[in-house]
Amino acid sequence: MQRFVLNAVTGSPSSIATDIGLLILRLAVAAVFIVHGWGDVFGAGVANNVENYRDAGIPLPALSAPFAAYVQLLGGILLVLGALTRPVSAGLIIVMAGALIFVHPGESLVMGQDGSGAGYAFIMCATSVLLLLAGSGRFSLDRLLATRWTSSSNNERAGQTSGA
Repeated sequence: MQRFVLNAVTGSPSSIATDIGLLILRLAVAAVFIVHGWGDVFGAGVANNVENYRDAGIPLPALSAPFAAYVQLLGGILLVLGALTRPVSAGLIIVMAGALIFVHPGESLVMGQDGSGAGYAFIMCATSVLLLLAGSGRFSLDRLLATRWTSSSNNERAGQTSGA
């Protein structure tokens, strides 16, 4: 009974509910990053963003603007698939940390009437940290490939030990 209560309150690390939660989080985060990245690449355009970054005082705008745009767009697409989730999340953390440091320093977490506020960057950074630490979960290309790789590695080792 005690174990049941503990799992009901804190969850089980191998629970399917955890993996469903990671899938939902991944898809929600991916949708937001894809939309933002799409706007940066195809809407405003990367060249325009380079100028905006320069005007905002963001370091290395010719590098940081395309990095942010493409990490959000391509990283968001990879998150949908659950592919390369941890490295993509590391890139997204860099992008959102940059937004917090250079675009929203000292701003409230609550969005103002003028669209200012650090809340969006803060929560997207936090969710990216969670995905970096937790990984993509069971319902992902990462898991499928890792399972196949470990299965083939185990089969190769079994063949070597049996003298085949």
